[in-house]
Amino acid sequence: MTRNPLRAALLVVALVVSVSLAAPAYACACGAYIPNGDAVVVDEKALVRWDGSTEDIVMALGVQGSSDKAGWIMPVPSEAKVTLAEPTVFDELRRLTRPRTEYRDSWWPSFDWLRGDRYGGAPGGAQDGGVQVRGQQRLGPFDVTRLGADDPKALADWLGKEGFDKPATLDADLAPYVQEGWEIVAIKLAPAEGDELTGELQPLRLTFASDELVYPMRLSRNAEREQSVQLYLLADHRMDPRTPASQTYSPELRFAGRVEPSADTESLKPFLGGGMFLTRWDNLIVEPKSIANDYTFDAADADTAYQEVITQTRDRGEITAAVLLLLLLAAAIVIVFVVVRRTRGRMTS
Repeated sequence: MTRNPLRAALLVVALVVSVSLAAPAYACACGAYIPNGDAVVVDEKALVRWDGSTEDIVMALGVQGSSDKAGWIMPVPSEAKVTLAEPTVFDELRRLTRPRTEYRDSWWPSFDWLRGDRYGGAPGGAQDGGVQVRGQQRLGPFDVTRLGADDPKALADWLGKEGFDKPATLDADLAPYVQEGWEIVAIKLAPAEGDELTGELQPLRLTFASDELVYPMRLSRNAEREQSVQLYLLADHRMDPRTPASQTYSPELRFAGRVEPSADTESLKPFLGGGMFLTRWDNLIVEPKSIANDYTFDAADADTAYQEVITQTRDRGEITAAVLLLLLLAAAIVIVFVVVRRTRGRMTS
């Protein structure tokens, strides 16, 4: 099935780990994150809202370690509006999509209490040799530049001159997006003097026109670290993958259900309207070289709800063991009583 080659980008994944030891690049599932220091991305999340013609992406990174500057590079299929987003969006999404816990009781006798053992359970205008700077803005710690280009080599050279890491394959990696007319959003993270980039970074929101729901993953094939993708999709219907990024590692459904605006979804209200269907897909890609496609999503045949269920076993064996011990103790008392009585009977006869 073919569609308009203009694809809707949710987020881009990692470009390549830099060969530079002074400023290593770390791959992540929501852009090319390029720190200047020992920072590494440990958590990447994306909320995507699509109404059939417009797409919103909210992305957040969790950073371990620290750096004084870093950068993201993300293609989007059309002119993007970039704003800051509320950090609490992902707290609400985690709560809405968390698994339901069901308990199962085990009555097999256990005697751990006798030993004292206890175990618990368990992300323009100016031109420069084929590159057009379409807009620049400052948002909190982010310097955002929107770029157009008709030459992937010129684009890669421009990024390199502006301080973004430039792996040897960057030209070829960006070529498909340049050929399809995508806009490149280049983001520098530069906190206030004396501050460092660490912990949960402020989420960014990108809004752009799109006629289908796509999550770009093609750049991630050069990543040296495994790719962990967590997608929260808001649309009129449940959204199922049409094309996975990797044929080897399939996305896993974590949640599907309709969400209505309420006091418990305050941060999500700008995205919900009168209510939308929320679908969560997680995908762990251990070998990034297996990535060959962007994710594409279609409306499912039916809006079938789904919630992951975690079954926990509650150990009731201590109760069983205590009852057995009491029965044994009672039996022992009865036996002793009978023996003593018979012994006294023989002594008096």
